[in-house]
Amino acid sequence: AFYLAGMDGLEAAVHAMTTLATGGYSTSDQSIGHFDSVAIEVITITGMVAGGIPFVIYLKALRGQPGILISDDQIRTYIALLLLSTAAAAGWLWRVNGELPLTALRHASFAVVSTMTGTGFVSTDYMNWGAFPIGLIFFLTFVGGCAGSTACGIKVFRFQILYQATRSQIQRLWKPHTVIISHFNGRPIPEEIVASVLSFFFIFGTAFVLLTLGLNLVGLDFVTAISSSATALANVGPGLGPIVGPAGTFQSLPDAAKWLLIIGMLVGRLEVFTVAVLFSGGFWRR
Repeated sequence: AFYLAGMDGLEAAVHAMTTLATGGYSTSDQSIGHFDSVAIEVITITGMVAGGIPFVIYLKALRGQPGILISDDQIRTYIALLLLSTAAAAGWLWRVNGELPLTALRHASFAVVSTMTGTGFVSTDYMNWGAFPIGLIFFLTFVGGCAGSTACGIKVFRFQILYQATRSQIQRLWKPHTVIISHFNGRPIPEEIVASVLSFFFIFGTAFVLLTLGLNLVGLDFVTAISSSATALANVGPGLGPIVGPAGTFQSLPDAAKWLLIIGMLVGRLEVFTVAVLFSGGFWRR
């Protein structure tokens, strides 16, 4: 598809692999923006969305359960978040920045999908869009795709579990004698799963704060430090600001900052629990 849209053979092969793998590497330092092609951007968006869906779902669909692609709670939430975020960003670009509706939709959808799936492709410099879309993109950095996909970030299902746990706790406060059972995909959520998700958020948040402070300590300004920390732990790629934003690179950062970000990327890719276990004394004693 990339080849038919105008890429040469090498470009098509590289972008096909890095799109489905939500890796984000490109043959140009301008990323997908280098091609300035609506067709290429549509193909890339489709591939990134597909890469953020659990691959086991595709197997089930091929084995005679195609309906699972629309019945799975996680996938529906994933698609809903992408659509709502795209609509919000596109609406801002149209109404506030004065872009044409289709142009706004084109730029917003690419930035939202690329960020939320952790791919990190860039088609335009979203730092020029204004405060709201920049803030939206920053928070989408943490979300990620579905569990079991190639996408990075915290993952959609953890936010769903956290929401259900919070909802149940609020209900217990005003209905203390009611038995309330949270569900996910039609099944009760065991208490150990809720505890695991809460622990993950705590460890992830702690790692985020420590990495941000570490980057501040070695000389990075707050915006660069906090966005670099977020994009490293979530394995996205571009951050915010003139240095590590969509139009910048990490090349100019001091070596100490790069080492901290390397550690952050490893922690994020291993989903923090693995690293926490490695640093526990009981693991090595065994």
